[in-house]
Amino acid sequence: MEDSEQIQNGKQTENEVNEPVDGQETLYLGIDIGTYTIAVCTSEGTKIVENCAVAYEGEEFPKDPENVKVLFGKAALEQTDLPVKEPVREMIQGNSSDPGPLRYILEQSFKSAGIKLDSGESYAIIGVPAGADTAYKQAVLEMAEGLFTGAMVADESFCVAYGNGLLENSLIVDMGASKLDICHVNGNVPGDEDHMKISFAGDNIDQELINLIKEKHEDSKLTKQLARQWKEDHGYVGFSYVKCKVELPLEDSSRDVSITEELRFACESVIPDVVSGLTKMISDIQPDMRELVRNNIYVCGGCSKIKNIDNFIEGELKELGGGKVSLFEDPDFVVAEGARKLTERMPREFWAQMNV
Repeated sequence: MEDSEQIQNGKQTENEVNEPVDGQETLYLGIDIGTYTIAVCTSEGTKIVENCAVAYEGEEFPKDPENVKVLFGKAALEQTDLPVKEPVREMIQGNSSDPGPLRYILEQSFKSAGIKLDSGESYAIIGVPAGADTAYKQAVLEMAEGLFTGAMVADESFCVAYGNGLLENSLIVDMGASKLDICHVNGNVPGDEDHMKISFAGDNIDQELINLIKEKHEDSKLTKQLARQWKEDHGYVGFSYVKCKVELPLEDSSRDVSITEELRFACESVIPDVVSGLTKMISDIQPDMRELVRNNIYVCGGCSKIKNIDNFIEGELKELGGGKVSLFEDPDFVVAEGARKLTERMPREFWAQMNV
């Protein structure tokens, strides 16, 4: 049975949470391992989000990272002395099966946040992208081995739906850095046939922004990291009264420029794929259920932070039958929070059968 199927078949009621046994402290964690960020929610109320990046010398991750210079998260991205690696991206693309860098990022993030796993039992459910292959899932579970008392992986869209009471007739649009996924959730754990994967995603928006700025400022030296930051801080679709001025890096200096229009064009470049994907997904649903589903569309992922994206997608859908698009209040943690709820509500007997 698939991991996420095990979750649903063993889930408890909405308000039922496992109680500690014999006074032993038990920590439940939900973890969202994304291409660009890692988010964690715990049963103690701790929430952390960190960049999924690590920097070190050489091709192989050090066997003893405590005795060599290894940087992780934001610190890795902000330095220029060491090569930066994105372990999740490399694992998903099949370029690496080494869970060491990912485990190091998690361990250091836990340490920084004061999350202690050695004071009692700890259980984690880790969200993975739709269609993640067996090798990637195995690498994630290998990373978790010895770190938690028990761990398993689950479909990210299912985590989102479970955590927000959207298990019936909803469409979850996950707009991440390296992938865009539209998932129809209808009571059961989604299968491959319930997902539509689109290759154009956040990374493509960043590159489009770089290209547009380069067309106007040929001497610009804009990095993907900075383009991503500008998109996250100022990105919008449709109309905006706010003008965006930034300090654009040049070869030997910088220049204050407006990138308002470039931001809009770059961010809107993803919308046609989203709208066509939603239209296709809705058309594949039973006719008598289409109206309900089209008015139950939820957008998550890093690109859901783009200003006005919900209203803009709604506007594009009006000519194609309409639809209601909503966002989540806390997009950074929507997957991790749903995974945490799943972890807490799994029967203790289920975890007792796990040998991680």
